[in-house]
Amino acid sequence: MTKEELREDPVLEQIQRGVSFAQHNARWLIAGALVVVAIVIGTIALQRGRVRGDREAAQYLIESQAGYLQGNYAAAETQLKEMLQSYGRSRYAGQAQLTLGDVYLAQARPQDALQAYQAAAGKAGGDVELAAAAQRGQGAALEDAGRTAEASQAYEKAAASPSLSQVGDLIAAARTALQAGDPPRAKTLLDRAKAADTQLQSQTEISGLLARVQALLPK
Repeated sequence: MTKEELREDPVLEQIQRGVSFAQHNARWLIAGALVVVAIVIGTIALQRGRVRGDREAAQYLIESQAGYLQGNYAAAETQLKEMLQSYGRSRYAGQAQLTLGDVYLAQARPQDALQAYQAAAGKAGGDVELAAAAQRGQGAALEDAGRTAEASQAYEKAAASPSLSQVGDLIAAARTALQAGDPPRAKTLLDRAKAADTQLQSQTEISGLLARVQALLPK
């Protein structure tokens, strides 16, 4: 091709324009590339930080749960509060709130326990077991506070999803309904518990409560 043809070639013209653009904007292109690299490095560092944070949060949780089981409630409470303050967004934060509720309940502090269980429910997300445990904890805290009608409602919510604790939650809901002076509700809940107890492991307890309920219902 002649020099004239080369100058008129559209492909070469685009290439020349690209080279010219790069020459005139090299500083900005380099800056843009550096920004991309910084974003990639930051993302990797953030992911590594989260993994490290989850690991440290898990260690806090294990130690605090061990303290709780050993009856060292004050130490467990301190550890859980420290963990939640430092790793409140970790994957273990919901379980930590649940354990904190257990610690408060063991110290006869039902109002504090209720708030901790409510916080655990707020962090449950799609974790059905954690959500049910948080509702069960709220039921226990409300029962300890003498708010039996509300406790019954909380226990029933805990039983909403099928689980190994479902029958026990329905029985607890019935028991507290009976304590709240609502025998019809208690009977309905006990009938549900009886139907759900396919392994027949709680029939004696259910039958005993049903007898008490029947004695209070109109003949």
